[in-house]
Amino acid sequence: MIVHMLDHKQTLAYVSAHLARLLANRMRDALAPIGVLPAQFTAIAEIAQDEGLTQKQLVERLDLEQPGVARTLATLEKEGWIERRNAGGVQGLYLTQRAHDVLPRALGAIAALDREASADFTRTEREHLLDTLEEAVSNNRRRG
Repeated sequence: MIVHMLDHKQTLAYVSAHLARLLANRMRDALAPIGVLPAQFTAIAEIAQDEGLTQKQLVERLDLEQPGVARTLATLEKEGWIERRNAGGVQGLYLTQRAHDVLPRALGAIAALDREASADFTRTEREHLLDTLEEAVSNNRRRG
């Protein structure tokens, strides 16, 4: 009896995890000269878009687990990338001058990585891929 075997390498789970691992490694390498890790960059970039947001708001925006975000923020604060300030009884997150100075270079490195990673796609194909992946994230978040 022949049993049909699933080719795990042809599943969305495998392919997306493989791509995520490859791009995460390249992102780490691109950010290393700047002195930040990918998770730190993500937090810094998000805070830069809305300085003063709370840790809870950051967790929600990044769709990550609170303990991991708390550890990342503690490290960023210890290393002088961010500071916490109280305003109206709420503790907000703010970038230090160091982070403001480095952010354009980090954003440039990530933009270059993104251009290189999607260089073989047309603009339409890239936009379609991102839309499809964002829809997959949304659908799986609801099911999760």
